[in-house]
This record gives sequence, structure tokens and C-alpha cells, in this order.
Amino acid sequence: MRLRTALFLASSLLLLFPCKGSSASGYNAVIRCVGGFLATGSGGRMDWISVSGNITKSQTFPKVEFNSLLSNNHWVCAAGDSGTILLSTDNSAFRRVESATRKNILSLAFFNEEILAGSEQGELLIGDEKGMYRSLQLNLKGNIVSLSARASNCYGATDQGEIIHSTDGVNWTIFDFNEYYSGYYKPCRFTRILAMDNQIAVAGIKDDGSPVLMFSTQGTVWSERALSYTDDQGMLSYLTEIPTDLFYDVLEDQLILVSNKGQMMKIPSCSYCNKLMVLSTEDLKGISGNGNTWMVVGSHFYIKAIETIR
Repeated sequence: MRLRTALFLASSLLLLFPCKGSSASGYNAVIRCVGGFLATGSGGRMDWISVSGNITKSQTFPKVEFNSLLSNNHWVCAAGDSGTILLSTDNSAFRRVESATRKNILSLAFFNEEILAGSEQGELLIGDEKGMYRSLQLNLKGNIVSLSARASNCYGATDQGEIIHSTDGVNWTIFDFNEYYSGYYKPCRFTRILAMDNQIAVAGIKDDGSPVLMFSTQGTVWSERALSYTDDQGMLSYLTEIPTDLFYDVLEDQLILVSNKGQMMKIPSCSYCNKLMVLSTEDLKGISGNGNTWMVVGSHFYIKAIETIR
């Protein structure tokens, strides 16, 4: 029994943190942009997608694995392996900028008028759309896999269960979730963090391989949200797949979680009203929205446009 449990855990962690080159090719991120959405991922592929889910334009940057996207009204930023950062300003061609690192960049956020890029081994990059970046080394055990900002502060999460917080983008506090909640919650490896106006959500996987979602108002006291739902037979079931992205649907005041094996869960404020949707057999890697459409992307360059019903 111990051997079986160990093998299950090892395989679960391998799915979450695969060896380089072992994961399926496809999209890793998607964002809303002018006229629709932009998705990017392996093979240096970058696709512009209409609200109906059709690719309208494509561009390839050879030998690049993109992991994250960021945009505002005037520019788009894409980041990925080996310190790659590309910037496009006012719909101009993407240009490569010096990122001050050769580590893989895993996450992006815009805060305090600066672009923040989370990298491996606790390295954080700080720059702007002009392409000037400096490196800040944080005393972290893990890689900064996710960053998310709101008006007053910015949060980040690592794949070793750490949550970082800053009010200026330069000075950061580190909250070791696993150490603080040792003996109360199972140790976690986080995959995504999302800072909303009234709360923060962090998702990941527990050390037993099961998915986890936590909520907090200030980032220090966390409570678990059960990822349960009622299936088609009226039975209580639980999400089993690894969460890969989070999106907040403002109009319906609900969190949307996407995960491996095509599973997407709607998580409203009602703790008993979660709803699971199975979109595909592909691993879902990113979700974005424009108010009327949710765009979901995943492995093998899967695209799914979902018209929201209000």
C-alpha cells in the first residue's frame, strides 16, 4: 500500500512539474487583446484568436517556449524560457528585450507602473514596456510560478508552497504556507494565484496528489474551499485534476478554475453551488475573458470559445 501511494504521488507530481520536453506541446497562456485574444506556448507559436475561436493571425519565434502573457491598452508582453521577454507597443512588431536573466520566466504581472516577471529559483525581474529590467533575488525555496496584482498590492506563489506579497513591487514579504499550517493543512505546491478586489485565491496540488483551492482576504489567514460538485447522477463528487489557471468573472461574481483533462469548474460565492464542465480530453492551460466570451486554451493547441449567458 505504501509503495502504491508513493507511485501515485510521484506520477501526480510529474504531471504537475514535468521534465523539460516531456509535456505535450500546445498553448500555455491566453489573454484578452484588441479584437479578441492572444494565445502562446510551445514552439514559439503566437496566435491571435477571434471571439468566435478562430485563429486570425499567427507568428512563430523559433526555439522559444512561451509561458506567460501580459497586456494593457498600449502594449503586449510575452515571456518564456531562457529569460525571453518580447514586447509589442501600439500593435508594432514584437521585439526581444534584455531581461537580466537566463532562467526560465514563468509568470508576469503589471503593478505600480512596472512589469514584474517571476522566474526560477526565487528570481524576480522588474522592468517596463521600454525594455529595461533589473533582477531581484528573493529568499524563496521554489520557483515563482504565478503573479497577480490589484490596485494596492501584488501577490505571487511558488511551487514550494510560498506566497509573496508587496505594496511597491520592490520590497516583498514571504509567507511559507506549508510551514505555517504544518499539521493543519497538507503541504501544497501552488500553480496559480489570483488577486481580486476583496480576496485572494491560490490553487495547486496537495502532497497526496489532490487539487486544492484556498481563499484569503489579506494573504496570511487562509481557508480551504472544497472542490466538490453534484454530478449528473446527483452524487457528490470532487475535482481530481491539477488546477492550471484561475479567472474571475466579474459580472457573475464567480471564480473559474481550469485544470488538466479538460475540466473547468465554476466556483460562485455559494460553497455548495460549484459546477463542473468537461470541455475536452486536453489539458487546459489558460483562460481569459472579455465579458461576453471566455477563451480557454490548452495542450495540442486546443481552443474553446465559450459564450457566457447572462
